[in-house]
Amino acid sequence: LQIAEAVRRRRADTSPDDLFVERLLGIRLGAEQTARGKAFVQGVVDRAGERGLDPLFNDPEAAPTPNEIGAPGLWLARVSPDFDA
Repeated sequence: LQIAEAVRRRRADTSPDDLFVERLLGIRLGAEQTARGKAFVQGVVDRAGERGLDPLFNDPEAAPTPNEIGAPGLWLARVSPDFDA
């Protein structure tokens, strides 16, 4: 819920300049990308709890690949060697 609220706030607070830069860089997140991200986070939390997300914030090499976003267990297996898929 906190992530969804942050996304809603971000969309409401986005200035025209921010939108221009997002479009220029191709980083505008649409509903599909947001839904995939939400499903990824929920999948990690379901499998490993909220602490399972720690590598996302602590290790730049832990960014999930496009395939891992669709399969959070694969991501956990890569970034958390102790995780048993």
